[in-house]
Amino acid sequence: MDEAQTLFRQGVMALREQKDVAEGRRLLTESLKLDSHNEMAWLWLSRTTNDPQKRMMCINRALKINPNNEQALALKQKYDGAQPAIAEDPITDDTPDSAPAALDGHAPDKRQEIRLHLKIADQLLEKEDVEGAIEKWVQVLEIEVDHEEAMRNAVRHLSRLKYMDDAKELVWRAIQSGTQHPSIYLTAIDIARYNRDTGEEDELLERMVQLPDIDDTVIADTVDRFFQSDQWTRAEDVLKAALETHPDSQKLLRRMGDLYEATGRKSDAMLYYDRAARLGAGTREGREADKKLAETPAVLTDRERGSMALAWREAAGFGVFYLLLAWHDAGLNLLSLGINRWAGVAISILGGYLLVTATSSPQQQPLAQLLGGEVPENPPETDKETPAYEEDSATKVGLIIEPTTLPIIPPLFRLLFAIGGLVLLGLAIWLVFGTAINLLLNPVTPPDLPSIYDYLE
Repeated sequence: MDEAQTLFRQGVMALREQKDVAEGRRLLTESLKLDSHNEMAWLWLSRTTNDPQKRMMCINRALKINPNNEQALALKQKYDGAQPAIAEDPITDDTPDSAPAALDGHAPDKRQEIRLHLKIADQLLEKEDVEGAIEKWVQVLEIEVDHEEAMRNAVRHLSRLKYMDDAKELVWRAIQSGTQHPSIYLTAIDIARYNRDTGEEDELLERMVQLPDIDDTVIADTVDRFFQSDQWTRAEDVLKAALETHPDSQKLLRRMGDLYEATGRKSDAMLYYDRAARLGAGTREGREADKKLAETPAVLTDRERGSMALAWREAAGFGVFYLLLAWHDAGLNLLSLGINRWAGVAISILGGYLLVTATSSPQQQPLAQLLGGEVPENPPETDKETPAYEEDSATKVGLIIEPTTLPIIPPLFRLLFAIGGLVLLGLAIWLVFGTAINLLLNPVTPPDLPSIYDYLE
């Protein structure tokens, strides 16, 4: 009971001193939930609404508790007959504890009450009583704070009457309550745009795109807006969050590629273009992603430079070549390769790896670091955010070279690797191609064959 009294006093102070009708109504309603027999709370609550029906309901509730309450009697006499006959009081004297619930949206049959308010609003609108209709829509929003139809109608007509602050209050109350309706956010964004509050508009856009049921087209439009205003970080944050719930959206994957391309992160851009293109080229987004892949030059990054797996993959090419030589040397019979030829194939792979390490992959990790390598200087025109661009004049194939942060194997070790690789490859040739080499070194003279004249004799 003490809590009810505290809420009652706070509600009165909000109305009397702060002139905050919405807060006063909320506090008084909470107080009546705890103590529905507080006649003065009912009277103060009657002051928070302009609806004659609801106002008279509150006064009657106070008189039911205390028929001799002079203030209630005076107010009843003042407003007697002002209640419209358009609808009945949804709260009757037979339900003494339901009034606070009806006022704040927790009535047992709130759907019926909402339908009633919407019907009355339509009737008032037909009679050109716009403010009366607005009051009914607001009552619906008091029951269901994010009712889309009531919100749409209330905000539209409040805007026409230039009551933008009231419209904004309704929308933000729904947002702060945790609404999941994108339409509510779009309405709030329109209001922020009308007020030229770009900061609030951007904040609403970021919050809206994180809704679980938001369409990827809306997200893409939001990202495009950030693109246009060069807000790359915000666009990236939005796309990352959206791709967690829309991982197979070509629209979002392509836009992430566009973002990374615009900010110079070519390798990341290609990754997202590739993901979008793999989902199918039958859509406009898929075709655009495929086109970007064809236009975007190859990228050399530290991921490729430092990969031992890629180096061994290149070395495997030597093994395949030597295996073909061994197969040919064994008379095109794999079962006849023998131990020496198989050993030669294995040695060719090791020799190929050493040669690749010395030439095209000298920054493998952790090998380069183990051998005491140092990070090479990047070309003067490159930095971490602006990759260098080289073009092979013969092939006209572009290559984007991202700056490196990996150490490189010292020149002496690279020379030793190259020599060792060549020696191993030479040994492997001897092992896999031994028969052919022996024939080359020791050719066999074919026996003399009888000629046709011998047969004729």
